[in-house]
Amino acid sequence: MKIVYKYILINFLKKFVPSFIIIYFIFVLQTFWLYFDELAGKGLGTITIFKFLLYISPYVVLNAIPLAILLGGIMSFGSLGEKSEFTAMKSMGISLKNMMNALMPSIVILAIGIFIFANTALPYGNYKFSNLRRNIKKKMPSVAITEGVFNDFKPAGINIHVQKKYGPNNNKLKKIIIHQKVNGIPDKVIIAKNGLFRSDPDNQLIQLILYNGAFYEDMTRQQKKASDRKKYPALKTAFKKHIINIDISSLNKVDMDETSISSAYHMLDVIDLKKEIDTLKNKSRNEKQVFTQEILRRNHVHETTSDQINLDDYKDVYQILNDSILISPQQLTAIYSRALQKAEGLKQFVKRKSDYLKNQTVRTNKYIHTFSEKFTYPVMVIIMFLVGIPLGAIIKKGGFGISIVLGVIIFVMYYILSMLGKNAAEEGAIPPYLGAWFATALLLPLGLFLTFKAHQDSEFIQINNWIETVKKLGKKLIKTVKK
Repeated sequence: MKIVYKYILINFLKKFVPSFIIIYFIFVLQTFWLYFDELAGKGLGTITIFKFLLYISPYVVLNAIPLAILLGGIMSFGSLGEKSEFTAMKSMGISLKNMMNALMPSIVILAIGIFIFANTALPYGNYKFSNLRRNIKKKMPSVAITEGVFNDFKPAGINIHVQKKYGPNNNKLKKIIIHQKVNGIPDKVIIAKNGLFRSDPDNQLIQLILYNGAFYEDMTRQQKKASDRKKYPALKTAFKKHIINIDISSLNKVDMDETSISSAYHMLDVIDLKKEIDTLKNKSRNEKQVFTQEILRRNHVHETTSDQINLDDYKDVYQILNDSILISPQQLTAIYSRALQKAEGLKQFVKRKSDYLKNQTVRTNKYIHTFSEKFTYPVMVIIMFLVGIPLGAIIKKGGFGISIVLGVIIFVMYYILSMLGKNAAEEGAIPPYLGAWFATALLLPLGLFLTFKAHQDSEFIQINNWIETVKKLGKKLIKTVKK
């Protein structure tokens, strides 16, 4: 029996290891392509790019291992069924349950390792990755510009707003607004239809070249007399081309290994996440109490008042004001205007505070979701094992073809469900704990059902018949197209 179990384990590892290596490199290339614009043509050294790829590896590994287990299980047990080895083992009294038990210790050890990896290597990788991206942006201003928002360039004392970046290196800009500061105060506004970034060979200076725009400069500070300030409040000057030189010598001294960001939710382990969640909950609770007290104060309501106001003792306020001979129409209008102003101010205050509390809730939900997600990784490893092994025993196909198709479909379904759960949890539509376990909870019944069907020697969906049906439909479609 031990020889058979050893054979099953070796056969599984022969499928799992190559699958993991292939999936890992595919995911690394996909992630590298995602950040390609931040790396290409920026003069980064090979070591920096290697570090960039190294720091994203923990995230890639955590996504690659479950898929590799799924594919390894389908291919290894599909191969056993295709070669009739599965039937031979059954004739020896070795059931599918016994075969899965032979692999279960290795899967449990892998699941424990995945949790430790997710709790240590993943936060560290995210920590180094986020700081490296930040340092690259500090060193390369064109990377630091985000479309649609004002970007602060402290060395040059300017804020730049760009509607769109384009071109081979994203160095061409469209619809630019620049606020130029003097002693920290915005003094000049520059608007241009388009422009571009251009650096010198020594990389000590960057030129921001603007085309077809105008200056709007505040002249009041330059006028000593109040009358002159009224006569010449501002100056507008149009231009076809204007160059702004930005000294980046200090930016080139940026240490790529410098780390200053360390408290984001994806950079903490479970212990630190639990502490941060408790802190955020207490802070949110206190903020709500302060908000409630402020609303009561602005409405002149005191929580400590024990006397209950009897509304029947008061006449309609409007009738009182109209009946009063002491209040003139002008005074009445002023009272109404003041009341409207107060109501509008209270409305704006409530809106600002509500938005702030909503952002705090979203932030807390992210921490809670990340905390719960760390425990889903080992469970997902076991679920993919429960799905892959029985599915391979059912379909009895050991090649890459059908195995990859089924594996990718199941993994994509898991990924979509994970994203749905994450987004719903962060927005507060569902509890954040449930959002983290959403995909896992839906795939677990599938794994248990497939295991049951495989024990019953059922074909579940009669996959072979479906394959033949698809082939026939394909042939008919080709004939129809040819005609």
